[in-house]
Amino acid sequence: MCGLIGIFGKITDDEIKTVEKMSNSIRHRGPDWSNTWSDEKVCFGFRRLSIIDLEGGNQPFEAEFDNCTYVAVYNGEVYNYLELKAELEKDGIVFKTNSEIEVMLAMYHKSGADFVKRLRGMFAFLIYDKQKGTLLAARDSFGIKPMYYIKHDNNIVFSSEMKAYLFDDGYDEFKVDRRQLQHYLTFQYVTEPDTICGDIKILSKGSYMLCTGDGETITEYNRYIFKPDKSISYDEKKKRLRKAIESSVEYHLLSDVPVGSFLSSGIDSAIITAVASRLSPGLKAFTVGFDVEGYSELENATQISKHLNIEHVKLQCTLDDFVANYENVIYHLDSPVADPSTVAIYLICRTAGSQVKTVLSGEGSDELFAGYRQYSDSIPTSKIFRLPRPIKDILGFLAKILLDNVKGKGLITRGITPVEKRFVGNSFVFVEKDKPKILNGYDSSINFTERTAEIYSQSTEYSQLLKMQHCDLHTWLASDILVKGDRLSMAHSLEVRVPYLDREVFEAASVLCDNEKLSHDTTKYILRDAFSDLINHETLVRPKLGYPVPVRKWLGDELYEWAKDIIKNSTADEYINTVEALKLLELHRSGKRDLYHQIWVILVFITWYKLYVTDSEETRKLRG
Repeated sequence: MCGLIGIFGKITDDEIKTVEKMSNSIRHRGPDWSNTWSDEKVCFGFRRLSIIDLEGGNQPFEAEFDNCTYVAVYNGEVYNYLELKAELEKDGIVFKTNSEIEVMLAMYHKSGADFVKRLRGMFAFLIYDKQKGTLLAARDSFGIKPMYYIKHDNNIVFSSEMKAYLFDDGYDEFKVDRRQLQHYLTFQYVTEPDTICGDIKILSKGSYMLCTGDGETITEYNRYIFKPDKSISYDEKKKRLRKAIESSVEYHLLSDVPVGSFLSSGIDSAIITAVASRLSPGLKAFTVGFDVEGYSELENATQISKHLNIEHVKLQCTLDDFVANYENVIYHLDSPVADPSTVAIYLICRTAGSQVKTVLSGEGSDELFAGYRQYSDSIPTSKIFRLPRPIKDILGFLAKILLDNVKGKGLITRGITPVEKRFVGNSFVFVEKDKPKILNGYDSSINFTERTAEIYSQSTEYSQLLKMQHCDLHTWLASDILVKGDRLSMAHSLEVRVPYLDREVFEAASVLCDNEKLSHDTTKYILRDAFSDLINHETLVRPKLGYPVPVRKWLGDELYEWAKDIIKNSTADEYINTVEALKLLELHRSGKRDLYHQIWVILVFITWYKLYVTDSEETRKLRG
């Protein structure tokens, strides 16, 4: 796992110095090695975290095949590289190292940009073809590894993390794109390929960009789609699913350094840990919890670790830990991501990073196997939506006259509304009618559905459940789950691997029908069933918690004054109405409304704005 910087265009001494400064700003991604390489068109900077081929995998990496020279920098892991290498060796190619990057360059030489379709893993890379004078940038199909870019002057500048542009001499300053901010209030993040700044972009997952002297072209090389198949029996699907997951875990254990595992109280991480501990005896598992009743997974995770007979490292955090690390978390996330679990993830990554270099994690399972609670809502709402129009009109009228706290009103409202107009992913924070008060400069012509319209256009034939999964796959997973997983782990030089987000696992998941995922009054039924012999019964039936953090409770009590100070001292009042924000905080404190999520979205943006815009010079001094 590594960090990379690249400039393509016209390289002078100034660009080389810029790359060195940008590379230094992401040194946490790779403390084991650093280097730069340049010619008149390209400059690469590289930070290495040594995982595979500890002696021969340093970058920027230069290789020559048939008198053609290529230079590359690469972040990630390609788990099938040994198989690909064996194929190339049969064709007569002789390798000098045991590194993935040399294999990738040989494949590029042989097949061109489409070689990326054969890679099984997580990656973001830049390949410079010296003879053609072109640059290829690419990213894995799930978007596990990041690749930012921005165009200015005659150059295009790439980076593993957005914060590096604080040190880009060619970039004037960080700014706020009002359109993206308005969407942020809905999603709690900015959906890829955009960022909060607007001008800085993220290369879309499953895509590659070819840069030439005439410009850039982006090609989508892969998009994962669900394809339920009723012709395959349940038992056969279960068999294939187990085989795919076990195979993926084995691939993800490929490493020349020890590998650990994150362990929560749920089924996803329990399965990964159980399979990994069988394949790699001595595996360490890491769990985080808070010292607040109802907000800790430590006890349940301990039960799992005892069942699996593995070493268990437990971290219990306090309110003081939360406050002390809050700004570090916002800084490392790059663009604002108002997910309350981020501080917990940051803290457990710090603990894990002090003991291992690599951990396995259970991200992606909920999106593939329908694990989120609101997915269960698709069953009753689908029935309501299929009712004749006159009946739905009557239900709609009833829903309007019912008080908000009347049980069933929300279900009716969701049932009569197309999923495309109400579901934006696992999180929906501010509804449109509430934005004008809190957002200065609100634009009524901007609607959250413009961020999901194209996504839903790809799933018109799906069931309601599959539409929700498809939406989460392309919003929540890519722009929240994987962002916090990568940035907060790499902040501590820790590589997180996600075995569920594997092409073979997705293939096994993609053919599942709705009733094989939502069944027996539970979510992810077939996944639980497939591994019922490995996991203790209590874990098999336990509902999802997902890094519970007591922000809801704290904002009404212990963190009230802290939050109030952040809002009152905001330098982002050009965008956020601080008077209205304080009203939300007071309402939450009174217990009249649960508004912790809305408040958290506001706090995170205000803090991000302070670090990246108002106090950017101070941030550069402290973080450079």
